[in-house]
Amino acid sequence: MGSDLHETARRLRNLVEPIAAGVYFAPEAQQRYEALGLNYFEGYFCSRSACLGKAPWSVVTAAFGAFKPAVVEQAVTGGWSKTDPEHLLAARRDGATDQLNRLLGEPGPEVKQATEILFALTDGIDPSGRMLYSGLSVQPVPDTPMGQLWHAADLVREHRGDGHIAAWISRTDSCEITVLTELSWGLQPGAYVFTRGWNAEEVDAARARLQDRGLLDGEGQMTDAGRTFRAEIEHSTDLAEREVIERLGDRAGELFSLIQPIAKTIVENGGYPVDFSQLRGTRG
Repeated sequence: MGSDLHETARRLRNLVEPIAAGVYFAPEAQQRYEALGLNYFEGYFCSRSACLGKAPWSVVTAAFGAFKPAVVEQAVTGGWSKTDPEHLLAARRDGATDQLNRLLGEPGPEVKQATEILFALTDGIDPSGRMLYSGLSVQPVPDTPMGQLWHAADLVREHRGDGHIAAWISRTDSCEITVLTELSWGLQPGAYVFTRGWNAEEVDAARARLQDRGLLDGEGQMTDAGRTFRAEIEHSTDLAEREVIERLGDRAGELFSLIQPIAKTIVENGGYPVDFSQLRGTRG
């Protein structure tokens, strides 16, 4: 497949992202978590990890990657003292479904077609080494068209996410990878890494380590070596999607023509906070 694999894998990533990850910005989901007594961080960590059962914070840290462990500990311990996975799985599913219904309106045949293709990409796929994907794969399929679309997209998203952690874990640490990702996306320093719970001292230390390795320059920007390093991690992530892309095969154009308008509508209506131009393969 060569370069076609990488191009297809990244286009799939970019167009699935607003469909699957809009739940993290959906007021419909957040209101349900608040009704269970959870704050935003407790709702995020516990709802996303609820597919693993009532997993301890250390397991959630491992599954998510990139977050400061102490932040995960506080949120997960607090969240599981107030509710249980069954209620959070339902709140997450219903919140995501209600958001998509609000943003997209009555589902047409394109939703069913896209959902069928997305489910086919991961159905029965080898779960080895993929924690979040494995947990999601045994959850019941929602009984509404929008719920099914979201669940199918979530499976594809977390499958890649698990592969991404595997791609960087032997080469860098969780604070460093977040610094590099922030720079590769062209964000202002701290705009992304601080959302993962790291403080200024920890981020400065990570930047210093990256400078010592020649991946950042004296101004804290990526060197050519740093850009190559980060690109290699994304390249390895794409390779981990090989089976998914092989399953997609010659239906890639069909799927992308179905989900691009869906993703665009979600973004343009505020369901996922990103410039839609960044979802066309330009973002690393």
